[in-house]
Amino acid sequence: MNRIILAGAAGIVAVGAVSASAASLGGVNTDSVGVDSSVVASCDTDGIIVDYSVAYAATPATYRVATVDMSGVATTCNSLAYRITLNGAGGVSLGESTGTVTLTGNAMSVNVASLEVDGESVTGVALAIVG
Repeated sequence: MNRIILAGAAGIVAVGAVSASAASLGGVNTDSVGVDSSVVASCDTDGIIVDYSVAYAATPATYRVATVDMSGVATTCNSLAYRITLNGAGGVSLGESTGTVTLTGNAMSVNVASLEVDGESVTGVALAIVG
């Protein structure tokens, strides 16, 4: 009986130690990358407005995402790399586009028609600007 209690206590201590070390990971910050989400230093500190437009595709008869449009982009983001992900239900990626930020004023439009993503399937757009 004492062995079972001692083994159970040792197991609880081991789980507690693993949980404590996982809690001390601290998520994502400007010095590391991990599986977490956090706001980190950015080239644009007041946010970017992201929207998309659609265009009719005859085959199949549907509206597909044509462009991803960004406005309110700080000029400090110009010439940095970007990754745009069109998300569907459950956050599943429907398609991605990468390139270099090229601003006209404080706006940019990215042609994503080649991804052939049905506009009705899009539940969100994720944008990462890296540099």
